[in-house]
Amino acid sequence: MLFERPLKKSAIALGLSALLAASASSAEDDTIRLSKDSLKLALDPNYGGRITELWYGDRDLLAVPEPGENSFGSTFWLSPQTLWNWPPIPEHDTAPYAVTAKDKHSATVTSAYGGGARISKTVTVNNGQSATVHYRIDADKDFPEIAAWEITRVPSRGLAFAPVTTDSVKTVRGRMAYELENDALWLPMEADAPLVEGKVVANGTEGWLAYAVDGLLYLKLYPKVAMREMASGEGDIELYLSGELPFLELEVQSAARRLQRGQGLDWSVEWLLLPLPEDLKIHSGSPDLLAFVREQIKLASPTRTP
Repeated sequence: MLFERPLKKSAIALGLSALLAASASSAEDDTIRLSKDSLKLALDPNYGGRITELWYGDRDLLAVPEPGENSFGSTFWLSPQTLWNWPPIPEHDTAPYAVTAKDKHSATVTSAYGGGARISKTVTVNNGQSATVHYRIDADKDFPEIAAWEITRVPSRGLAFAPVTTDSVKTVRGRMAYELENDALWLPMEADAPLVEGKVVANGTEGWLAYAVDGLLYLKLYPKVAMREMASGEGDIELYLSGELPFLELEVQSAARRLQRGQGLDWSVEWLLLPLPEDLKIHSGSPDLLAFVREQIKLASPTRTP
């Protein structure tokens, strides 16, 4: 995507939205908490139906050091960004969602219509290492091109990586110190490094994006997208580093399609969390790390094709 991130004026508007949302929810904490064994998630229907916590044991992978006004948790946007420019559509990103279903291990929340579409999210904790986030876009107008887009903020340290079509990799904003090795995109990050804004997009070849930090592995598994199916100006894998706050966005997208009014688009992302072996060296280009991830995916999804 080539559009600007928020300037001061937009930041003020987002800050006001966050303040109003926080004020609306202060009277009662409606946070939905889902858990099984070591895995726990928190879903906030009052703030964009956003996943605000992702715990594995005693560690929350979404706990960024400085969350800022709106730069926290896992959210959802329509793709391509040309559908809304900036800021994101508030009904999808920050406004309250209605809780339409809930039990011990699963919850569904639904937005109001905004930008010609309504978003539903169903978050299900499958077991102590796996959760599924299912999204549905219901169109209230015709979209010549539309895709689903999941954006998850994590601390800007550790290592993000994914197998990619190497000639698809593009820096579309700022600077990104990524590396290409073993047909994969690698983004190593140091916790005390100066903050530099950057955005890189790519076409993934196996339908997964990984993040390794503090001995933990966080995997997003999603349906593979052919290069010709990517939304205009986007990638099915995108990484964004803020130049102002210490967070990284792990972003994945669905294939783009035409959607007519009254039609819907369904898309799911599976999240896997598991500890990394102590003797596994975590560094860019590691064939052992790639092999470990692929083995875990095979164990978690035996019918998934590479």
